[in-house]
Amino acid sequence: MNISPNHFDRGKPFYPLVVNYIVLLAGFKDLALRGAVGGEHLEEVLRRTFAVGNWQAATDEEFGKVRENLSKLLGPLQLHSEFTGSQVAVNIDTLAQELVSNVTYLSSVVMRSAGSLLILAHELTKDAPWRDRGPLWEFLRHTRNAAAHGGSFNLHQNEPSRPAHWGSFDITRQLNGTPLFKDSTGLGLLSPGDPIRLLWDIEQAYPPMSVSA
Repeated sequence: MNISPNHFDRGKPFYPLVVNYIVLLAGFKDLALRGAVGGEHLEEVLRRTFAVGNWQAATDEEFGKVRENLSKLLGPLQLHSEFTGSQVAVNIDTLAQELVSNVTYLSSVVMRSAGSLLILAHELTKDAPWRDRGPLWEFLRHTRNAAAHGGSFNLHQNEPSRPAHWGSFDITRQLNGTPLFKDSTGLGLLSPGDPIRLLWDIEQAYPPMSVSA
């Protein structure tokens, strides 16, 4: 099943979370490619920008404005710091090379972002009036707990205290100590696409969901 971010309802809480999660993963992939084959040059980007036939029609002022804007996009990432009152500059090409040099280590840590999606989804909805203690929400709660506490299931005392299942997945005491996401050996429960599908299924199962309440 293909689930695009725009399939999620913009009036419900999961849409911006899923979009940002996908942007992060897509950015990781694109930066790895940039580090391997090199970044795009400004002149080439400009040529493609006006390839539809507007290159000759653009005035010098329009061309200069496009060049300026594209230069900013292709240049260092500028992040304002309130603490310093200045910009924290991140050179994208340097970052891309760093990623390529440490791709095995860094790609394993990327899975934390999938856990962050579950954590944010839980936190944004935990007090909502349309949220109950049904199996889907309990599944989200337990996966959120695993993501927030070292990346593995910690099922102590009477947990799971209520049924927690999603499709063929069941949260049971036997999962205690199991990684939330599969590692390189195949040990674990979920894969990177599962948080998206879980949130989609929750959204479909609870039509009253909304951002405001």
